[in-house]
Amino acid sequence: MGGREMSPKVRIAGVSDVSLGLGSPQVLYFMRSVLAHYDAEGILIEPDQPEIHLMQGLAKGLNIHRIYSAFHPHQSFAGRTEYIIRSASLINKLRPDILILFCTFTLPVLFKLKTRPPFVIYYAYEMPFSYGELDVKMNRYVLNNSLVDLIIFPEENRAIQTLKIFGCRKIPIVILYNCESSIDSGYEVLQPKLRNGRILYAGTIDSVRTFAEYFFHEKMRLIPLDIFGNITGPDKENLRERFQKLCGGIRYLGVVNRETLKNVQKSYCYRVVMWNPVDDQHLYAAPNKFFEAIAAGVPPITAPHPQCKMLVRRYKCGIVMDDWSFDSFYEAIRQALEIYGTDKYDRMVENCRKAFVEELNWEKQFEKVKPFLKEVR
Repeated sequence: MGGREMSPKVRIAGVSDVSLGLGSPQVLYFMRSVLAHYDAEGILIEPDQPEIHLMQGLAKGLNIHRIYSAFHPHQSFAGRTEYIIRSASLINKLRPDILILFCTFTLPVLFKLKTRPPFVIYYAYEMPFSYGELDVKMNRYVLNNSLVDLIIFPEENRAIQTLKIFGCRKIPIVILYNCESSIDSGYEVLQPKLRNGRILYAGTIDSVRTFAEYFFHEKMRLIPLDIFGNITGPDKENLRERFQKLCGGIRYLGVVNRETLKNVQKSYCYRVVMWNPVDDQHLYAAPNKFFEAIAAGVPPITAPHPQCKMLVRRYKCGIVMDDWSFDSFYEAIRQALEIYGTDKYDRMVENCRKAFVEELNWEKQFEKVKPFLKEVR
C-alpha cells in the first residue's frame, strides 16, 4: 500500500511597516500565531530603520527579511515608495498562499502584485487618516472592492469610524486588542508591599500630543513620579532641557528599551496612560502600554479613552480620569496615592492579573481570529 502524499506547506508572507523591536510587538505576535495555526513557515519583510538591528530567531519557522533603501522609509515619500516596490517584487517571486499587510503604510503593495494571493489579511492597527488623503482614498478603494479578505482592528471605535467613512460591509472584521503574550511576556507581578511607592510614565513626551506641560505644574513637584520616554515636537530641545532640570519627587530618567522597561515596571505602584484626543487616532487609543501595565499587575491611571475606560471599569483594575484636563489628571493621581497601601489597592492588583489571565492576553485574543482563517491548500 502506497503512503499518502504529503501536502506542501502553506506559504505565508507578511509586510511590516516597522522594523521588529521598534514598537508594534503585535506584528511578531500575529505572524507567530498565524504560522502556528497553519503549521507553516513564513517570511516577514521589514523596512530598514537603522536605530534597531535586524533580529532573527524570534519565532519558529519565521525568517525576517530586511529591505535596505536609499531613503528612510518613514521620512520621505521616496523611501516609502522604494520599500513598497521592493516588497511587492519579493512577494511576486514568493507567490505566498497568505499575505499579511501591517498598517496602511504597506497597503500599496497590493497594487504592485502580479497575482493576488488566495488569502489577504489587512491588520489595520493605525487609522489611515493621519497618513494623508492618498491613504484615505487607497483604503476606500481596497475596502470597497474587497481586495482583502479579513481586516483586523485593535479597537472597536476605530473599526466603526473606518466603516462609517469607507462604507465597506462585505469583509469580515475582528477586534484584536494590543495585548501582551501570556507565553513569553516575562512579566512578574510583584507583591504590593514590595513596590517602590512611585508612579511610572513611559512613552512619548510631547507638549501637544501627551500633555508634557502637566509635569511642570507646581502641584506635581512633590508627586513621586518617574518619567521615561522620547521627547518629541517642534520644541523638543527646550522641553528636554526642562525635563532634565526636574527636581523634587518627579524625575526624568531618559529613554530605555522595551526589555529594560519591562524589568523596572513591576516595581511601580501605577502607570499613567494618556494622549491628547486631537484626532480619532488619539481619542480611540489602543495602547500597548495600557496592556503592558495590566500584564505586570501595575494598575493604570488612564485618561478616558473609550477602550481603556471600558476595560478598567469591567475589571476594576485601575483609575480613570474624568477628562483630559490637568485638574482631572492631578485628581486621579491624588486618588491613586491615597489608595496605595490599602486593601482596595491590593484588590486592584489582583484584578489586573485576573483581566490578563481571563481576556487581556494575546493568546485569548487570537482565538477570535481563528474562525476566519480559511484553508488555502
